[in-house]
Amino acid sequence: MAKNFYIKLAWANVKRNRYTYLPYLIALTLISGVYLLVTGMIFSDSLSAVPNGETATSMFSFGVVVFSLFVVGFMVYINGFLINRRKREFGLYGVLGLEKKHVCRILLYENALVLFAGLLLGTVFALVFGRLLFMVLIKLINSVAAGSSFSIPSKAYVLTYGLFLGVFILNSLISIIRVRVTASMTLLNSERQGQKRIPLVWLWAIIGLALLGLAYYSAWTIEKPTTALGLFFILVIAVIIATYLLFNAGSAVLLSIMRKVKGYYYKPNNFVTVSGLRHRMSRNANGLATICILSTMLIVTLSGTLALYLGSTAQASSLYPYDMSIGFFALSEDGYDDPALAEPKQEFVSDLHALAEKHSLTLSSDPSKLQSELTNDDDYYSNDYVQDPDSIEIIGGIVCADASFRFDVEGRDDDVVAFIDEVYDKYIYITASDSILQLTYLDSWYEIRANNYAVYGGLFFLGAFFGVLFLAMTVLIIYFKQVTEGYEDRERFKIMQQIGMEEPLVKKTINRQILWVFFLPLFATLLHMVFASKIMSNMFALFQIYDWGLILACIGGACLLFVLLYLIVFRLTAKAYYRIIRWKI
Repeated sequence: MAKNFYIKLAWANVKRNRYTYLPYLIALTLISGVYLLVTGMIFSDSLSAVPNGETATSMFSFGVVVFSLFVVGFMVYINGFLINRRKREFGLYGVLGLEKKHVCRILLYENALVLFAGLLLGTVFALVFGRLLFMVLIKLINSVAAGSSFSIPSKAYVLTYGLFLGVFILNSLISIIRVRVTASMTLLNSERQGQKRIPLVWLWAIIGLALLGLAYYSAWTIEKPTTALGLFFILVIAVIIATYLLFNAGSAVLLSIMRKVKGYYYKPNNFVTVSGLRHRMSRNANGLATICILSTMLIVTLSGTLALYLGSTAQASSLYPYDMSIGFFALSEDGYDDPALAEPKQEFVSDLHALAEKHSLTLSSDPSKLQSELTNDDDYYSNDYVQDPDSIEIIGGIVCADASFRFDVEGRDDDVVAFIDEVYDKYIYITASDSILQLTYLDSWYEIRANNYAVYGGLFFLGAFFGVLFLAMTVLIIYFKQVTEGYEDRERFKIMQQIGMEEPLVKKTINRQILWVFFLPLFATLLHMVFASKIMSNMFALFQIYDWGLILACIGGACLLFVLLYLIVFRLTAKAYYRIIRWKI
């Protein structure tokens, strides 16, 4: 009987707090469904069986580890948010006579109900959209999945349910400890408590500003791609630390300065707005900084993986200006200068043309591709495509330079693949006893392109999943912040009306504070991206992607899309806030 009582009470609490639990349930559904899909593709025979599928599987195997860390961190963070939101309720239970062990049991059942519902809906989501997303992945990696059907292996269910069960146990322990070690009266009065005042606020603000300025300066002035890659994660950590310092200490310093400007502060609108902002920032600075960091990570992830994917063809073209390159080695004491090499070279080129004709292909070479003018710096030391015109030899219409035959192939892709396979089987690593020409390797633009599609297509697909995670985290934190502030503010604004403030002025004050607090993370995110775009562009040079227009277009497009989503979220969450405020105004 007692057990059923606690379950019923937990269910009643979930329904009563539906405006809090429903968005959390939606986010949990999306995250668990996406996680199940990613792990399902790792263990799926359908993906590993298609061409280039093993490369995508390797990408997912690495990504799921990072994904798991973010999922755990997100779930713990949101659980802490929910506990803080309901501290007063837990304190009231104690005043009414419930022991803390009973409160913990109710909380345990609530978490279990929401987790079970979220995993159930997430599983349904994965089963419904699994096949569709699998075909999207096949398209991205430019492969073929004829006759294959996607199904989620049992290992994926075990891993997904095991992870979320572990998070449930961790969150339950954290919640139980926080409820048990806090006195009931402290819980009851928790809503009146802000974050603790930061000591040495000016010092921390200066450190945060200096750290952010140093990170921005480094990101903007670094020129070498290798240096940019080596310092990128260090600068990311510096920006994260600086963001938290400036949202906490920096905002406190700025608002203190505004208070000291008497001509500005002692005006009705500004007085109420600045005072309200001080209270909001003292309670929500960490949440706003988290929104900013997650938003920046979302844009960097989507724009970076999209630029790599769209630039993969240009990368292959820059690495391999010709469709095929066949290297050779001279088995002669005179090396490559031996005149006796001329005849075997001619014979081999003739054989290539005959083999190409067999597959309905045409071979050609443009020597100007080896005479491009490239800058002479570290970025191009690995590029061997700039040759002295005198060193280029044309044999049967095919370029021979730097101990390799280089040529383009015109024809159907299927015929080209068959041609490449036959060249491999017939010539590569097979030495004729009567020839001094040893063919050593074959590089194909087609093979590189296929590999790039597998790597960057899988990376973009994984980046989209990370984008879903970051977006769900950002939206949920924004929603919880708005709802929490709504419940806190309705009493304060009721008092404003009782002391004589007219309703239009109250609404104007609300709007100014919401706009300041809501759009501050967006402004900081876009500012981060301005400087991040420079270092990202430099790092892409390591992947032989030099199309700055494409890179900036991907970053700008991702920023624009995020701004639109952010405005939509603002509209939706603002309605929830105003609905709560108007209950008692």
